[in-house]
Amino acid sequence: MKFFAHTTTGPPTDWEPLFTPGCETLTGDHCEKCANLAPDHGHLNKVAHVAAQFAAEMFPPGPDREASRQWGHLAGLWHDLGKFAPKWQTYLASKADPHKADATGTVDHSTAGAQNAVRAHPLFGRLLAFTIAGHHAGLADGISDSAASLEIRLKKSLPELCPIPAELANHQTQLPPPQFALKSGHSMAFFLRLHFSALVDADFLATESFMRPDIANVRPAKTPAIPVLEAALIAHLDEVSRNAPKTPVNRERASILQHCLTAASGPPGLFSLTVPTGGGKTLSSLAFALRHARQNDLRRVIYVIPYTSIIEQNATAFRHALAALGDDIVLEHHSNLNPDGETQTSRLAAENWDARIIVTTNVQFFESLHANRTSRCRKLHRIARSVVILDEAQSLPLDYLHTCLRALTELTENYQTSVVLCTATQPAVTRSAEFRIGLPAPREIIPDPVDLYNRLRRVIPQQLPDITDNNTLVRKLVRLPQVLCIVNTRAHARDLFESLPADNSRFHLSALMCPQHRAEKLAEIKDRLQHGQSVRLISTQLIEAGVDIDFPVVYRALAGLDSIAQAAGRCDREGRLTAAKGAAGGQLFIFRPEKLPPPGFIRSTADSASAVLACDPPDPLDLDTIESYFRTHFWKHNDDTDKHDILGCWPKEDSRWPQNEKELLLFDFKKCADRFHLIDDYSEPVIVPYGPNGKELVEALRFTYDPGELRQLARQLQRYSVNIPSPQHAQLRQAGILQAFHEDRFFVLNSYPHYSDEFGLHPSSELTLSSDQSIL
Repeated sequence: MKFFAHTTTGPPTDWEPLFTPGCETLTGDHCEKCANLAPDHGHLNKVAHVAAQFAAEMFPPGPDREASRQWGHLAGLWHDLGKFAPKWQTYLASKADPHKADATGTVDHSTAGAQNAVRAHPLFGRLLAFTIAGHHAGLADGISDSAASLEIRLKKSLPELCPIPAELANHQTQLPPPQFALKSGHSMAFFLRLHFSALVDADFLATESFMRPDIANVRPAKTPAIPVLEAALIAHLDEVSRNAPKTPVNRERASILQHCLTAASGPPGLFSLTVPTGGGKTLSSLAFALRHARQNDLRRVIYVIPYTSIIEQNATAFRHALAALGDDIVLEHHSNLNPDGETQTSRLAAENWDARIIVTTNVQFFESLHANRTSRCRKLHRIARSVVILDEAQSLPLDYLHTCLRALTELTENYQTSVVLCTATQPAVTRSAEFRIGLPAPREIIPDPVDLYNRLRRVIPQQLPDITDNNTLVRKLVRLPQVLCIVNTRAHARDLFESLPADNSRFHLSALMCPQHRAEKLAEIKDRLQHGQSVRLISTQLIEAGVDIDFPVVYRALAGLDSIAQAAGRCDREGRLTAAKGAAGGQLFIFRPEKLPPPGFIRSTADSASAVLACDPPDPLDLDTIESYFRTHFWKHNDDTDKHDILGCWPKEDSRWPQNEKELLLFDFKKCADRFHLIDDYSEPVIVPYGPNGKELVEALRFTYDPGELRQLARQLQRYSVNIPSPQHAQLRQAGILQAFHEDRFFVLNSYPHYSDEFGLHPSSELTLSSDQSIL
């Protein structure tokens, strides 16, 4: 009987064979047909070849690389052994969707390989079984009441298999994992998840090559090598330097770049780049990363950013700097992707991060490192042997801090990954007697950050007495022709804005404005500032997220000192006032508002800042003060750094682990993924027909049914969408204020009164809609 892995609409002679006997892949040698994913070679052979390659590339040459290669090789050989069942072959011949069958449990072809792994390797085969059993449905919990748990699946009675070739079922190879993976259950879980990634990516690529060659053919071609990228960036930076005005700020930016290039020659590990806001750290950190990658044979640069609002700005800066090399050099992977710059190639690369430079979010990066689903984990093997730049590193969430720091430690200590903590305000996350969960001391790229701060000082901070009412604050603001006021809540921002004189000098920014709306407002504000016109801007903290704007005076409601430092970065950003005065020329006023924010993250950070600033009132922008703030904020909440018990999903820390076979099943991958959500606000998007282009896109959405065109429209409409809490979303739906399209996949605002030029969306407004108020 001939066995097949996948079928086509053609005759069986065109179907993909399941296994090719005698292939060089079986012995771990190179097979040209497997490497090229040839359609006439066995699916198991091809996946084994590619998974072994992906697993090996996670390590430099040496014993760990060879051990990892063997894990990938065996997982690939055995992942589809269940397809040797006559029941499966009959199902496959019906030309039904095989992946849907596996996901629904109609025909289980994943468990057989997991059981075979345990038979062939009674000890560590249980660990390999996690990756094989989960290669469609996702990594499961080891022991639970669920029928999907690995323990139950290993005992499951399966359909009888036809005789499996002995060279395949009894394939002999060593299976001990690298020694570092045995030092703790957490290290082993990390190792298994990255190998799961290698297997599912190899399986996806091999299946796609056979089933959808049209898609496989437009996957990214070989992207420019790291040295080519580095040379292009340096050429761009040299040109910028030649044409830049010879100001003190630009001289400091040039010095920062040179320090980054000098430090890049060091070996991989943990680094910190402490540069004040406006110091040009975005491109300087990329220059460090590319040179460091070239000199240490690392594979890619991953730029991790806390806010989607910064991503487009940074990715655009990178693309501009590398424009000579083409459009697909930088890959963005986040939910608010602007499709005007997206190609089919970049979309395909986003599935497995097959690119040299990737810009992503904290949510995408850290949630993927704790995920269990194939789609989320597929890219993880690409992180090993990379340079990871954590922009605004102080934004690591307190309640997930312990497990995030553990993940970074695993990457730097065991996977030759360099991590750069890149920020104006370094968090106090270094390991100490008081903070045992911290990171090893990083290597600072800037020789003397304190001296750099003093040289780049452009702002004089001042703490104001408590402001007991909005009228007092408004009187201060109206006396200034150009001023930015940042507050902690949307309600406060709206009240302040409405209290200002109603003329063309007052502006308001909020996350309830769609991204296109905010971009247009910012462009208008910048134009007025450059022409010396009056601007009084009231904003929530979203303006601190990398927005390049320059005010002479900034007011900031009490918040965490990192937020206050970011606010200072919007004040005399280019140093013009400082240069004219010969000393710091910008003014930053910190005030305690009439109402503190409700209990939660912002209140907690404000309380920590208040405690630090109350002690012999220090300079809130001084590096020692900021370190004291993070010590206060992180260390006093030591018990909350693993609030969701993520680390409880793995075997307990024990130098003797594992002590018995059962301990090899004490991994709760699904439970971990269910618990780890950096953003847990349960929000849902509302599409806003904002402006002529927004209305055209909504109109196209109403009458588009082609799946490809619909997906492209959905990407474009990200620029015109606002996320609101699910309960408010439900209220607007029930009132008819939101109109549903395409079987409730898209909800479009259908009420003029519920969106304004000043505030954006009003989700809590009157929930009624008359015919003359309808947009659609």
